[in-house]
Amino acid sequence: MTVIDIDARGRAAFVALYRETYARVVRYAARRVGRGADAEDVAAEVFRLAWARAARGEPVGTGWLFVTTDNVLRNHHRAERRAGRLAAAAADAGRGGDGTADAATDDATAERVLDALDALDDATRRLLVARYWDELSGAEIGALLDLSPSAVWVRLHRARKAFAAAYASGPPHDEPQDRRPGGQP
Repeated sequence: MTVIDIDARGRAAFVALYRETYARVVRYAARRVGRGADAEDVAAEVFRLAWARAARGEPVGTGWLFVTTDNVLRNHHRAERRAGRLAAAAADAGRGGDGTADAATDDATAERVLDALDALDDATRRLLVARYWDELSGAEIGALLDLSPSAVWVRLHRARKAFAAAYASGPPHDEPQDRRPGGQP
């Protein structure tokens, strides 16, 4: 972890800027993400970037904060879209599809996908997330995990099979279930 050294005057100026603008940045982000916790996460990232910029001696002002908030929000929205595509591709793979499912999945399917991912071991989950969430190529995954591209594809094949089994073993959320005792009409 890098330690940032800002003199007392710089620290005081940053604290003053933070106190003056934090609530505004959170409100600005909340209007764009719709959830308070996400807006606070966005604001935290903005001020982390602002602190690093101030530590390099570069100016940080209100305008910079809002431009940076827009940039962080774009990253946030891209991550949400990737998550949707991951859930869709994983759900399609769990049904035996070819991985070309639409990005629009219902909440039950997304929940089932996340449950299936949680059931996998860390290495398998990391491989699937790198491929379908982070959209890394086989070569990029190989560099990340120190594997040859062919080893990546073999492991990815096994990971998809493991995911399909975990997905299949979960409750079928997309079919109506009879909740009456004994299931009798």
